Amino acid sequence: MKNSTTTRRDLLRLGTTAAAYAAGASIVTGGIALASQAKGETLEGVSPGLIKAIAAFAAAERASAQYEATVYEPARLRWLAAKEAVPHTTVAPSPNWKMSPAFWSTDNREALAIAKGLVGSHPRTSKNPDVVRARGLIAAKHRRDRAVDRAGASVGIGPCCEESDRLSDQAADAASDVAAFPAKSLADIEAKMAFIIKHDMEPNGGMMEHMLADARRLLGREAR
Repeated sequence: MKNSTTTRRDLLRLGTTAAAYAAGASIVTGGIALASQAKGETLEGVSPGLIKAIAAFAAAERASAQYEATVYEPARLRWLAAKEAVPHTTVAPSPNWKMSPAFWSTDNREALAIAKGLVGSHPRTSKNPDVVRARGLIAAKHRRDRAVDRAGASVGIGPCCEESDRLSDQAADAASDVAAFPAKSLADIEAKMAFIIKHDMEPNGGMMEHMLADARRLLGREAR
């Protein structure tokens, strides 16, 4: 979980709506109540260090969820509204291109791809009418992108993305700390396995290695 590379800025560039983070795990008097337990019982005999690690994760996840709901999501919605307010540009097609009049628009990826191909396959000095139109479309797209960037800066979406990523990474690191905690008893192993399953932590992210090390430690075979 510590090696996640998809940031809020990446999601915004992709136009992906980021869902709010889930609420933190429940903390109960004297220990942790793990929601993944089928009967909802409080685990007994869990090491204080593991309880502390799970509590640290719960606090980090709550902080991330609170920031997501109260700061990031409102800023994202303001940014989307500001972005949509920036108009697109449509370039009139030439007689050689039997396309819809609205085809050559800055909101049409296919048109932009064709325009880039035309410009790239002709000299910069070309006066070909289609190439001239293609250059105009690409230039209009660049102008709109700059306007969208200014709109994003006006609502402060950049710093919000960075803080959202920081808090998300903090929660991910805290979850990894729980998985890496050296279990001292079967109660610890049960608590860790419940935590890993509840938070859908990837088996190929080192989780199985941690659990195998725990089992070997408790079996007295750590040196093998």
